[in-house]
Amino acid sequence: MQTLWGQLFMVGLPGPEMDETARWLIQDLQVGGIILFQRNIIEPTQVAALVRACQEAALAASGFPLWVAVDQEGGPVQRLRQPFPEMPSAHYYGSRGDRAAVRTAAQQVGGALRSLGITMNLAPVLDVPRAAACPLWERSYSSDPEEVAAFGLAAMEGYLAGGVLPVAKHFPGLGATHLDSHLDLPTAAAGEEERGRDLLPFRRAVAVGVPGVMVAHVVVPEWDTLPASLSPVAVSQVLRQRLGFSGLAFTDDLEMGAIRKHYPIAKAATLAAAAGHDVLLICEQAQHVEESLAALSQAPFLQEVLPRTRNRVLTFKRLFMAGQGVRL
Repeated sequence: MQTLWGQLFMVGLPGPEMDETARWLIQDLQVGGIILFQRNIIEPTQVAALVRACQEAALAASGFPLWVAVDQEGGPVQRLRQPFPEMPSAHYYGSRGDRAAVRTAAQQVGGALRSLGITMNLAPVLDVPRAAACPLWERSYSSDPEEVAAFGLAAMEGYLAGGVLPVAKHFPGLGATHLDSHLDLPTAAAGEEERGRDLLPFRRAVAVGVPGVMVAHVVVPEWDTLPASLSPVAVSQVLRQRLGFSGLAFTDDLEMGAIRKHYPIAKAATLAAAAGHDVLLICEQAQHVEESLAALSQAPFLQEVLPRTRNRVLTFKRLFMAGQGVRL
């Protein structure tokens, strides 16, 4: 039963080679995707070999390829460095007003990622920071939501042209926060005006067909007491129904301090699945993946929800393999 839900998980691997833990995650638990960090990366040839070995194991186990993702935003967050092509930060591009340069650079990065077998970039960042004290300041294009939307669209077009799926983040927006969600759980500033400012770039991304959206660990007081990443209000009501999003909904890493300090990981995974997510990220501990799979398989209220979610994940994989349904 546990492997039935493995496709809902995107997981981190221990190191730069296909080791026993990686094989267990991919073959035995049949996870749906992997995410690469600097601990997995030595140089391009090694990355390509790691991805190839993982894909071969996944196809042999489940018949479906893995999503292979990376955070290659540019600036301070890019896992692959020289000789891989690097990008300046989003803030750099936004301050110069050059959207064409963003699209060109994103296409170049997308093509280089795809050449290594990486199929998904967890970018662009669509947060609208209010001030430099926001942890997303350097990673964001602008404090103007219209500019963020325009630059984000240019980046998404570039990544898709390069052959990788973009995942816009961090819905519903971390721009009005000062606490880094890697460390603890932030609360977004309340109010309809604040929320509209944060949501505008995501509305525009959804309107043009962004294939993936990552949901942040942030409490939105007027919506729920749960973090957005665990909230059916945020995911099912606002993102899905109000904004009309029909793509893949991702949690941010469930092992980040914002979640880990307040919820057991398996409990958080269950809440996130019930909220309406398609992909649950667990980036460090393989044991947490196993515990979360067990929790999902034992949650009777999820038995009607999870098959639909799994089918959406597999449908997107089929479309992506066929080169369909992934163009803005």
